[in-house]
Amino acid sequence: MDKIFQDYKDVHVTAVKVYVNDSKAYEDSAFTTQLTTSELKEAFVKGLLIVEGDNTFAKPVRYSVADSVGSISYIASNGSVVTAAAVADPE
Repeated sequence: MDKIFQDYKDVHVTAVKVYVNDSKAYEDSAFTTQLTTSELKEAFVKGLLIVEGDNTFAKPVRYSVADSVGSISYIASNGSVVTAAAVADPE
């Protein structure tokens, strides 16, 4: 059994908000900085909260990586499955 531990930077953090716009995952509500694959994976593992539009929240149901790009899937407010992608980690 593998264990996931909080880091010092995670003390008192309840959740990490990930903002979704145009099928991309961002770290800010202004959609200026797209998350990297490793940032999105860490947020998923530690419990992220997806923010879609104005005060619409969702929990992810899946994390996957294809061609070095991570993505999360969640159920949108209209019942459809939506996927939001990060960008590949810099090498």
